[in-house]
Amino acid sequence: MTTSAGDRSRTVLVIGAAGGMCRGINARIAQAGHQVICVDFDAAGAERAAAEIKAGGGDAVDFACDVSSAESVRQLGDSIRDSGLLVDVIVNAAGILDRRYLADHDDDSFDRAVQINLVGPFRVIQEFGPAMAERGWGRIINISSIAGVRGYPYPSYAATKAGLSNLGRSLVKDFRRTGVTVNSICPGVVDTPMVIDEVRRQVAEKVPTGQIITPEEIGALATFLISDDARNINGADLVVDGGATAFYELFD
Repeated sequence: MTTSAGDRSRTVLVIGAAGGMCRGINARIAQAGHQVICVDFDAAGAERAAAEIKAGGGDAVDFACDVSSAESVRQLGDSIRDSGLLVDVIVNAAGILDRRYLADHDDDSFDRAVQINLVGPFRVIQEFGPAMAERGWGRIINISSIAGVRGYPYPSYAATKAGLSNLGRSLVKDFRRTGVTVNSICPGVVDTPMVIDEVRRQVAEKVPTGQIITPEEIGALATFLISDDARNINGADLVVDGGATAFYELFD
């Protein structure tokens, strides 16, 4: 495996690595020659993700972490440092989609989405970002959503993804002139087991390209953001949705 001309192999921390979208993210990053640290709340899932990368000839290790717990994130930082690894890139891909409307939410359900989708990424960046800045190079890639750039039927998901995108934009100031960039990828409907048939039908009928997004496409964009060619992409929301948010309402 080789990296692009002028680039070097990096160590990439993928949070939520056991998720369906992350199979494509993990694979594309590893194929580009980068080491992947697979992290997930599901320890067995993180182990499987790392095993898939290694089976394909890539370099991966795995750790368990609950990003809704500040102590768990601190322990993750200690464990990674104790293993001798230095994190160059953060991919914050952990998240939950709570399909509840306003009247169905309670305090606990909304707070759980906030803790995992928004506070968790903040904790991870706070844990690993300063060391990246001290070394003079880094990439922070938050996996947001088109739900973060326009209205969406499920308020906890929409609010937390909008917050995640704006967190990324706001942190550009914290990391200015350090060699660390912060960007958000905002996918539309991604082809994972969670996508129901009705949503697939609406994609075919309403999205200008008529195509569902593959996990590998998200992985390809994340891999590009790691490259030297992306060094001046900073504070951006990069929408990958086949044009769904440009002209059409994806949902009725």
